[in-house]
Amino acid sequence: MAEGIRGVHAYWQLPNRLPRAYQQLSRATWLLSIRSWQRHAGPITLYADPPTIEWLDRLGWLDCYDQTETFDDRDLDKRYDRVACFALPKLLALARYPDAVLVDTDAYLYHRLRLPATGSVFAHLEHGDADFYTGLRELRNPARVELPDSLPTVGNTSLFRAADADLARRISQAGLSFLADNPTTPGRDVHLHMTVAEQVLATHLTTVAGHRVVNAFNALWCPRTLRWLTEPPRFGHLWNLKRGAPAEQLLAAYVSVTRTLWNEYGVAPDRVRAALERT
Repeated sequence: MAEGIRGVHAYWQLPNRLPRAYQQLSRATWLLSIRSWQRHAGPITLYADPPTIEWLDRLGWLDCYDQTETFDDRDLDKRYDRVACFALPKLLALARYPDAVLVDTDAYLYHRLRLPATGSVFAHLEHGDADFYTGLRELRNPARVELPDSLPTVGNTSLFRAADADLARRISQAGLSFLADNPTTPGRDVHLHMTVAEQVLATHLTTVAGHRVVNAFNALWCPRTLRWLTEPPRFGHLWNLKRGAPAEQLLAAYVSVTRTLWNEYGVAPDRVRAALERT
């Protein structure tokens, strides 16, 4: 698809600490993310470090992209821990592709994507009254990045497009500055600093700049109860399964994803299994 909404997968190599069943599921979903974006939105670019490029080539997914660009990760490891800063390439991609939509590799579309002309677009919103999103000014912040103490809602960036290029670059710069040298705050969730850099700053800086926060699929999640407060979004995202889902739930998700690849995109289950056995 030559025209449409450009999506970007941004990724760097991370230690494989999740269960093998989840790894297999996420690899199959990665292909579904590419194919569904191309069908329902537009072209998609991979922006990744050399090990990720090589791994996807072995897997057989690399040629599926409309464009591939490698970023130099050698100096990044001096300032950022990959486990703590797992989504850092998304911040890099915001500056490199400020007009595109960032898409998580474990997220996929069910139907045609239509985005408003104005505002920062988030996949959905998360309620901000959970402990995870409160007391943000208490976080260790040696870069002195501007943070609110809390927000009523926080945008989920499994799908994200900044309102304009200037805002995209500001979010990128603020997030990278906030994460530099891997600050941690005793007693707070180990993933919080990355989430602040990626999601809280995107939401906060959008509001400060006077732009709308757009809820793409009109859904609201409660981090306290781990439940939807609205109808779930018509948008696939596997993030909740990373929290230690039982084997049967991972298997059911894998069957669903591979069935969709076969029924909707003509990718035979045998091809997926053969690809996964090579990695």
